[in-house]
Amino acid sequence: MKIYIAGKITGDKNYKTKFKRAEKLLRSLGHSVMNPAWIAPSDDFTWTDYMQISGMMQARCNAVYFLKGWKESEGARLEFKRCHQLNQTVFFEDSAFSLEELKRSPQSLKNKKTR
Repeated sequence: MKIYIAGKITGDKNYKTKFKRAEKLLRSLGHSVMNPAWIAPSDDFTWTDYMQISGMMQARCNAVYFLKGWKESEGARLEFKRCHQLNQTVFFEDSAFSLEELKRSPQSLKNKKTR
């Protein structure tokens, strides 16, 4: 399954570590990952620019994995709304159910919701 990682970036000095940890977990379970923390920060780009770029990343995925604290982020809340518009499966880092679901065969999840 292709999974986008969503969570708080702006104002979180440790965001790269948190996103990388989630990416490592998802890859270890056999999933492909889109991680917005890969985008190098630059003062030449606005928050809106980054949201447009990450929106394109999210749109290419079947699911979104929300990190703990995602509700504290305006961007992640927008990504949550976008999930419903894109009919994406939603997983939460702080949910045991989500982890068990993610451990299922990536192939069986891949067919769950695809575009």
